[in-house]
Amino acid sequence: MSHNKDVKRTLKNERLEYPIKMMHAYPSVNVGWGAHTMVGNDAKALGMTNALIVTTGLRGTGIVETIQGVLKAAGVASEVFDKVTPNPKDHEVMAGAKVLAAGKFDGIISLGGGSSHDCCKAIKLVHSHDGQDVRSFEGAFKATKANTIPQLAINTTSGTGSEVSCFSIINHTDKKYKMALFDPNCTPSKSVNDPLIHQCMSGDLAGYTGMDALAHGVEAITSRLGVVSAYGPGLSAISLIFGNLRQSAMNRNNDKAVEAMVWAEMAAAYSFNSAGLGLIHSMAHALGGMYDAPHGLCNAIGLGPVMKFNLPACPERFRMMAQAAGIDVSGMSDMKAGEAFIQACLELKADLGITKTFTDLGLLEKDVEGLSRFSVNDICTEGNPTDTGLQDMIGIFHQCM
Repeated sequence: MSHNKDVKRTLKNERLEYPIKMMHAYPSVNVGWGAHTMVGNDAKALGMTNALIVTTGLRGTGIVETIQGVLKAAGVASEVFDKVTPNPKDHEVMAGAKVLAAGKFDGIISLGGGSSHDCCKAIKLVHSHDGQDVRSFEGAFKATKANTIPQLAINTTSGTGSEVSCFSIINHTDKKYKMALFDPNCTPSKSVNDPLIHQCMSGDLAGYTGMDALAHGVEAITSRLGVVSAYGPGLSAISLIFGNLRQSAMNRNNDKAVEAMVWAEMAAAYSFNSAGLGLIHSMAHALGGMYDAPHGLCNAIGLGPVMKFNLPACPERFRMMAQAAGIDVSGMSDMKAGEAFIQACLELKADLGITKTFTDLGLLEKDVEGLSRFSVNDICTEGNPTDTGLQDMIGIFHQCM
């Protein structure tokens, strides 16, 4: 009888961290060379006859004009809203929502990288909620109405993953921080990844976005949410990145490497879509909101210091990542294997010519504590494997400076 009481007490007092995992759906995706030539059929299949294209403009690439031509050939009319900027702003979302509401559009198409997709997702939320302020959707599961318009996401960069995820990141321009909108209603209806379009990226952008994809895989695998199904795609992404990112960034005509990075960024997105992220992204959100800093570059800078901070919390998962990166970990402890992986990531960053620090991006000492407070409270920090206090965060920011 005494034993049973002890068992009951043990069970009653037992605490499990995130015992229930929530798996989030991702859209159907067309992947492959020439996939953009089918976007007219994709749009029609979603019921579109007149679409609003949301984009940064992609000036000088001819991509917007090409997509409009493909749509027109399929009988789908289109207009362009190209007021989106890198790190999309709340007022850009609201302006796009007004354009959408004023026209006779039955579909919305995001064309570009993460900025275009994130802005389009937020426009879709605002439109489906009759013009409700985009700021009201900050946080998780804030949508109260179903989507009223389909979204086709045509992706052009190999890092964001936004074309298949349920996240939208929007700058709050008054308070100068990035809001995370996390809701299944953000997920696009259909997505397209054509390596031919990705190939239009510059080498620098290919490097930044590739490091963004690496951060996605690393943070999803090490996430304290412990979503085991995220390990497969995340490890696949890491393997592809270490095997192809250097070549892709240094030679944009290397078709094999360019295509491999398309698969890598998608796999990494599948991984974080359910497993979440961590401090690398929390810091990038802070810097993007305050200084309008490039997201992928922020992640590249933050990757090393955050991994060093997190290694003791889950060395066995760092070992898995080291093996995926092609490192021989025979005879190594999990900690040593993790250290080898971190060093390999730093060498990859150096080989890509990424030498900037947070100071180079504009970070001032007077802003460190405020940005650290924001980062500690960012939704991505919930997934970080190591408990993080304000002083920890300040220390990591200083390492990145």
